[in-house]
Formats: sequence, C-alpha cells, structure tokens
Amino acid sequence: MKKLLSILLVALLLIGTLSGCSSKKELKIGFNTQLTGPDSYIGQAAKIALEERVEEINKAGGIGGYTLKLITYDSRSEITDAVAAAKRLLEQDKVHAMIGPEWTGAAVPIAQIANDSKIPVIATTASNVSVTVDDDGNVYPYMFRTCFIDPYQGYALADYAYVDMGLRKVASLTDISAAYSVGIQKYFKDHFEELGGEVVAEEGYQANDQEFRAQLSKIDQTDAEAILVPTPTYRDIALIAKQGAALNMGVIYLGVDGWVAEELLEMAGPELEGSILTSGVSSDQPQFAEFNKVFEEKHGIKPNVYAYYALDALEMIVYGANESLKAHNEITAQGIRDAIENMKDVQLFTSKMTMEPDTHNPHNKPALIIEIKDSNWHQLKMFEPES
Repeated sequence: MKKLLSILLVALLLIGTLSGCSSKKELKIGFNTQLTGPDSYIGQAAKIALEERVEEINKAGGIGGYTLKLITYDSRSEITDAVAAAKRLLEQDKVHAMIGPEWTGAAVPIAQIANDSKIPVIATTASNVSVTVDDDGNVYPYMFRTCFIDPYQGYALADYAYVDMGLRKVASLTDISAAYSVGIQKYFKDHFEELGGEVVAEEGYQANDQEFRAQLSKIDQTDAEAILVPTPTYRDIALIAKQGAALNMGVIYLGVDGWVAEELLEMAGPELEGSILTSGVSSDQPQFAEFNKVFEEKHGIKPNVYAYYALDALEMIVYGANESLKAHNEITAQGIRDAIENMKDVQLFTSKMTMEPDTHNPHNKPALIIEIKDSNWHQLKMFEPES
C-alpha cells in the first residue's frame, strides 16, 4: 500500500511539473535575416537590436504574462535560404509572427507561405509593390511591410531631380536582375519624363557584376547631367562611382535606400560627393543620436537603417500582441495580424504608422532626400505624399 501511495505521489508531482511547464506562455517571434554572405551588414546590427529590445520587454514582465522568444535564422543573402528559413519558422517553429526578409526577391515567394500558414510576416525594406499585393491587385492577407514602396521612391527622386536640382537629362544604370532596381528605374523615368525631363541612356547589368566601364563609357558619350543607379546593394554604386571617377566622369549620381550603408561612405565617399538619394530613414536624424551612441559604445558597430526598421517591425508585433490580448484574452497569430492591418497612428521606433488595409503598406510614409557630403549623410528635405 505504501509503495502504491509513493507511486501515486510521484505521478501527481510529475503531472504538476509537466502542467507547470506547459503553462508557460511564449510569444514566439521569428527573424529571417542576412547574417552571412555579401549582405551580412544588413542583419548583424538588427539582430543585436532586436535581442536587446526583447530582453528589455521580458525584464519588464513581458506582455500579459507572455515571455517573448526571438528565433533567428540566417538567410545567407540567398533567396532559397530565405524561403527555407521562412518555412522553418512558420511551419515548424510555429512563431506568432515573423520579421523579414529585407529584400524583394525573397519576400515575394514568402508571401504565399505566410498565407498558407496564416502567420503574419513583416518585410522590412522589401519595397516592390508585389511583396504585399498580387498581380491582380489583391492584398496578401498575412504580408506587411515597414518601408515605403518603389513607385513612391522613384517618384520622389524624379521630382527632386527635376524641380529642386533643375536636371533635365538623366541616364540610368540598372541591375536588371533585381525587381527592386527595375521597378524604381521605371517609376523614376515615368515621372521625370512626365515633368519634361529626358532619360538619355538606359544601361543595365546583372547582380554580382564587378565591371561597369563599358556602360559608363556609353553614358559618357551622351549629355546626361546625372546617372540614376537604383541598386539594392551599396557595393554596386561604390564600384560604379570609383570606375566613373577613373574615367574622369564629372557626373552626379542619383540613388535609393539600397545605398544606405556606412560601408558605402568608407569605400567611395569622395567619389560620391554631391550625390542625392532617397531613404525612409537616415542614421544622422537627431532622434537616433542617443540610441546610436549607446549602441556603438556597447557593441563596437554602428546601428543602421535595417536595425531601425527591424525594431519598427518588432513594435508592430508588440502592438498586435497587446491588441490580441484585449480582444481575445490570448495572443494569437490571427489576433496580431488583424491588429496590424487596422493600426492607426501607432508609435513605432522610427515614427508613427498607420497601415493601409487594402495594400498593407504604411500610409503616407515620408521619404528623406539625402545628400552625400564630406563622406557623410546629410538630410536635405522631407518629401511627403500629397494625401
């Protein structure tokens, strides 16, 4: 009898222990990012920033009894790896929401995975229209983004080039293998020509090309006053600017948020002096000064716009989780998705955000017009939508 009671007592204790384990509530957040490969600079600072913010939230008690858990996988700057990481996070790890990827080529195929798994995904700097909306104009219900879209970026840059800079003849040098690059070139050209300007040469190249002298020489034979280089990576424009300088081309370069990396200024700051680009945020904005200072002192690297956007995405998920608790008394992937789709004027890390339910794009997100001067970023103007 005593032996039976002992067995029952052990069983009860085991059940209690298991119940205690299973009652632990976790808000699992996936991070699909580039930690190695040619674009590793994109994910490294962002990962640190997210880990610190998650730790800060957990130390403050988590969210409604839920402890945040960040699960990060390296996409190695490859589309196939990014898709595999998304499947692992959404289908196996069963995260409540996923941050990333950062580029259009990976985000587009992940949109369908998000829909199939019914888990919200927040792309950070993937700006092509097709990331959140299909070819028929239907929104992908589980796909969102934190940045503005390519049509607006191309429009803003063309407007500034024509109206503020007084440019009338521009050439373009485009990565024809990147939807991001091709899209921005098209939208820039459409608006620049609408205003009365002329695109006098349209040259192209493929991702990972190292040699651009042939295309630059052709452009040099035109009367182009500037060259649009809508590259998704800083390395391309750094090589282009250096090779252009070697050809003694006294030309201004026009760029996009894909340029924004401190490494660009280190590689080709002097060659890009006076160049103009658009970006959603810039590391030289005053509101980031204290954050940047503390981050760099602690980690020995500078935070970048990719870290800022990742923090924006995390704050969107935190907002969605709190709203899910209010509505359903629990945090669910569906509850987070519904809250993000309907968020209005919510303060994130970089700015306040209102989500457009029919496009899943931030509503009226302004674009910064930035000049490279003395090998640094300098904000010239805030370009805001008309409505």
